[in-house]
Amino acid sequence: MSKQVTKEDLRFIEFWQEQRTGSKLKYYILYTIAYGAIVGLFTFFIVIFLGGISIIPIAQDNGKVAVIVLLGLLAGFAIAFTGRYINEKRYQKILRKAREN
Repeated sequence: MSKQVTKEDLRFIEFWQEQRTGSKLKYYILYTIAYGAIVGLFTFFIVIFLGGISIIPIAQDNGKVAVIVLLGLLAGFAIAFTGRYINEKRYQKILRKAREN
């Protein structure tokens, strides 16, 4: 006997169907920038706190800031890619559960 489809599952299906109809490229760009900004800012403030970057802007820190931004964007893409993969698997699982009922 399989589980019933819950209201939470139905809400997720509505949300994910809307996300799926859009462009994958736009999805990745949007979420890469969003997650990248969060990761980048978090990393930036940790590096400042640990003394790796001066609070007063100096030219020697430009390279460090560029690395933080680049790593933030790479992490943002990894998070966006993983999130889309997990959501798609969940969507397919819910659809299979709905067909079985």
